[in-house]
Amino acid sequence: MKQQVDNLIANTLLDEGEVYLPEVGTLILYRHSAKLLSKRELQRPYRELRLTKEERGESITAYISHITGVTAERASDIYAEWLAQSLRNNILIINGLCTIEGGKITTDKTFEDMANPKGRGTVKVNPRTNYLIYIIAGLCMGFALGIAGYVLYTNGTLDNLFAKKSIAPAAEAFESVAGQTSQSTEPVVEVVEQVAEPAQEVVAKPIATPAAEGATILPMQKGSSYAVWGVYNELKNAEDALNWLATRIPEIESANIYDYDGRYMVALCEVASRSECGRKVSAWRAEHKSCKSVWVYTKK
Repeated sequence: MKQQVDNLIANTLLDEGEVYLPEVGTLILYRHSAKLLSKRELQRPYRELRLTKEERGESITAYISHITGVTAERASDIYAEWLAQSLRNNILIINGLCTIEGGKITTDKTFEDMANPKGRGTVKVNPRTNYLIYIIAGLCMGFALGIAGYVLYTNGTLDNLFAKKSIAPAAEAFESVAGQTSQSTEPVVEVVEQVAEPAQEVVAKPIATPAAEGATILPMQKGSSYAVWGVYNELKNAEDALNWLATRIPEIESANIYDYDGRYMVALCEVASRSECGRKVSAWRAEHKSCKSVWVYTKK
C-alpha cells in the first residue's frame, strides 16, 4: 500500500504541479523559467520540489477516492495507514520522491531525473549570435508553460496517471483494497512524460459499427472545453472507442476524435464554456456508469 501511494503522489506532482498532504503540507513542483546568466551562458528551465504549510491544490485523499472508486472515508483511512508507515521520528520518507525532515526537502534522484530529464545545467551561447539567446529562451519558456497548462485534473482513471511513467502503475497497487475497485472496460487515458517506455493501452473491444468508419480527426479550438473519454497513441484504438460509444451509448451523438499533440483524443462533446462542459459530464456520469471516468479538458 505504501509504495502505491508514494507512486500516486509522485505522478500527481508531475501532472498537476502540486498536491496537498493532510498533516504534512502542500508539495509543489515549482517551475523556473530559462534565465540569461551572461552573454555566453543561458540557464536551462527546470523544476524544483518545494513544501509549504499552506493548503493548496487537491488533497491526495481525493485522488485516492476518485482513482480507486472508494468512499472518501475509506480514502482517508488509506492515507492514514500510509502516513503511519511513512513517518518515523518526524522524518517523512516518500520512496522515489523525497525525504522531508524539519520542513527541509531532499529530492530523490529518480524523481529529479523525471522532473528535469535534461538536468539543471546551462547552455553555452555564441556571443556573435546573441539573437539566438532570445529564441532559445522563448522556446524554453514556451515548453515550461506548455507543461504547466497540461491539466489532467481528478477525473482521470488510475491508469491515466501511470500510463507512461517509470513508476509502477497504481492500478495494480490498489487491487488489494478488497471489494473497492471496480472492473471496467472503459478506455484508458494515457499520460506522457519523457521518461519510460509506453504502457500498453487498454480499450474495450467494441462491436464494429459504421459510427467510426472514415472518422475525421478534428483540431481542438483554443478556449473550448472537451468531455474526454480517452487519449490514445494509435488511431485504431480511438476509432474502437468511438465504435464502443456508438454501440453502448448511442444517445451521445456528439462524440468525435481530436488531434491531441500528435495523439488521438476521443471527446463526448466540444463546448465553449468549461462550466457547461462540466454540467454535461456530471449528467453523463449520473446516467451512465461507464462515463464515471470522463473528465474535462480546456484547450489553452
